[in-house]
Amino acid sequence: MAAVSTMLVWGLEYYDIIIYASLAQIFSSLFFPTQSQLMSAVATWGAFATTYVVRPLGAVLFGHIGDRHGRRTATILDSALVGLAGLGIGVLPTYSTIGLAAPVMLYLLRSLQGLGIGGEAGGGAVWALEQTPEKWRPYVNGLMYSGLSWAVFLASALTLWIKELFGAMFVEIGWRFLYVIGLAPALLALLIRIGGVESPEWLERASSGKIPKIPLTAIKNYWYNLLILILINLGLTLYYYGGSGYWAYLLPKVIAPKLGLSTDEAYTFSLELSMYGAIGAVVGELLSGASVGLFGLRRSFVLPSAGLLIIAPIATYYAFAQSPAAAPLSFTMGLLFGLAAAPQTLYFAELFPVEVRWTAVSLGWNINAVVGPLGALATLFLVSVSPQSLFSLTLSGSLVGIISALAVIAGASLEPRAFKRGAP
Repeated sequence: MAAVSTMLVWGLEYYDIIIYASLAQIFSSLFFPTQSQLMSAVATWGAFATTYVVRPLGAVLFGHIGDRHGRRTATILDSALVGLAGLGIGVLPTYSTIGLAAPVMLYLLRSLQGLGIGGEAGGGAVWALEQTPEKWRPYVNGLMYSGLSWAVFLASALTLWIKELFGAMFVEIGWRFLYVIGLAPALLALLIRIGGVESPEWLERASSGKIPKIPLTAIKNYWYNLLILILINLGLTLYYYGGSGYWAYLLPKVIAPKLGLSTDEAYTFSLELSMYGAIGAVVGELLSGASVGLFGLRRSFVLPSAGLLIIAPIATYYAFAQSPAAAPLSFTMGLLFGLAAAPQTLYFAELFPVEVRWTAVSLGWNINAVVGPLGALATLFLVSVSPQSLFSLTLSGSLVGIISALAVIAGASLEPRAFKRGAP
């Protein structure tokens, strides 16, 4: 059940990515109304970025709690924070109702959400895996990680359904339901965690009295393994953010106008592709346990990443062209991404000893969360300045993905440094 709770809460991170990217124009008009479209866009995406900027702080805060005072306590607190912040956004009055207080409160809620996700990302997985028998960990890990992709599928499907259900009222009230619905998985996860148990590995380590007073300062002893974590995770993070993760914004806002295609059709098409990609990713993540068993942990990154390297420009070409062929390609890309991404939590947990594991895994992961969205900005810049031809746009739109796949392969090729288990 610990893995299920992590699947639910961590999934809200990717649920939020799809929801916010698809609602960005609505947020601009409701919370940042101004005559300057540029300023409104900057303020809107600034609120989005705020969540990511504070995530390393959440990693340090909840990592300290998780390593010093127990995993379960930290997971209860971070899941409550994520759920309440999302609910707050869903019921937040707009600028027309409370004026400047609306955007200020939106930034505040996004910050609180970022703190919670910063603790959950990586840390929740540590708690769940430490409770799982070693032989079952690859399979439980795949199930747990699939929550991120299920969240992408549900966010895309719910957005399409609620948009159709509310029609013209979607801009006024329909979008709010997308955030209110997000409270349900957070609440269920919270109940599981309140009734859950502490990590036996952490309890054993705590009973020895060898938990460092400040886990953050202790991770310097494992800097090389932290570098491996950052390289692999950064590659996968940039691949998502610089590619299909932002097609819901990129296709209707930039690509469709450049190619003379319908922006409304591009918006719907991008969400449909997100659904296909998410289904593929779920399949890949569920199969990742078998992949680890067959090829070992490090090869489980290299093989699917090589596939991502090849498929990135092909999938981008057909997606930008709004071709029916983009659907199976998005599924395939999602499948490969799921196979490459799911083993991260399993591998990263093995790179660090129990007493600093939450802090190290969560901090490395969330440092990349700050950098990751720059992949979206890089892709946005590249396609914006690209000539108005499908071939040129494809090259520009897939460049970040190609570089990112190479980074994963490079990180997985590095031999991690062993540490003495049980050492202070």
